Amino acid sequence: MRCPGEGLAMSLEEYRRPRMIVLSPRSTAYDAVRAMMDNHVGAVLVHDGQRLAGIVTDRDIALEIVAGDLDARSTMLRDIMSDEIATLELDASIDDAVRTMRDHACRRVPVTEQGRPVGLVTLDDLLADGIIDAEAAGSVVKAQLEVAARFKPEGALHPEGTARPERSHGRVRALTRRKARADSAYGRLIHAVERHSGLQQRDRAELALQIVLGCLCRRVTPQEARHLVAQLPSKLHPSLEPFLDGPDKRITTATIEADVARELRMDREAAGFVLQAICEAVADSVSAGEIEGFRGQLPLDMKDLFPPTPLRRAI
Repeated sequence: MRCPGEGLAMSLEEYRRPRMIVLSPRSTAYDAVRAMMDNHVGAVLVHDGQRLAGIVTDRDIALEIVAGDLDARSTMLRDIMSDEIATLELDASIDDAVRTMRDHACRRVPVTEQGRPVGLVTLDDLLADGIIDAEAAGSVVKAQLEVAARFKPEGALHPEGTARPERSHGRVRALTRRKARADSAYGRLIHAVERHSGLQQRDRAELALQIVLGCLCRRVTPQEARHLVAQLPSKLHPSLEPFLDGPDKRITTATIEADVARELRMDREAAGFVLQAICEAVADSVSAGEIEGFRGQLPLDMKDLFPPTPLRRAI
């Protein structure tokens, strides 16, 4: 691999950006698309407040949202982002960047400074700047083409058969990743319920979550309940469908506590703590805007189940 002049020894300093487009894992795919459109870019970085958590590209949007029949306004970036992300520090070289793109079969590499994202170097940048030649660029493209696909074994450059539209690799990949993300999202929520409530048995945490969510969904209008359910892990959707027939004004904080106490065989004080803990875990798992909207539909004496947004803490 050769590049014009001594370009390979250059650092990545010139790919530092004065303004980075960084979204949170709870931002939606729609937010990412708008950010890409407004800034004329093909990718956004995802940061969870402590570390760089992933990257979402326009290709991810096409394969995960469009091919996977997902709702861009309710699907969070943590459910579609590529979380196996390769980064390079500012003092790395162009050679390092090309090698990373080739080894990871990617065209974009975030540039960091002491772990904080400060730039992004792309294959297009390197070609447009005349820093690398066709041979170097070709090695990256070839690495991407050699990734295994439904109709193409690893190492092959082209499909070995014709995919029918309904069985295309993009669709299969999207559905497979969707299931994996759904399982992961459900697991995170149950773990949060266990941590917040102190319920140490998974089946008890799941039962408590079902009771509380069922009651809360039935207490508000079907439309508001569906908005909340859409942002919850998809594994919960079938079990919550029977509770989308509200609003049932007989449901109060006291009746939910009574249901939890009866089903989990605990006293009312403990049930009240579990109820509050589950509401905190649920609030942390969906967007702040959705929780504010849902909270607004609850009667005054139930609003304190969901603390105002500034007081919420992340999972």
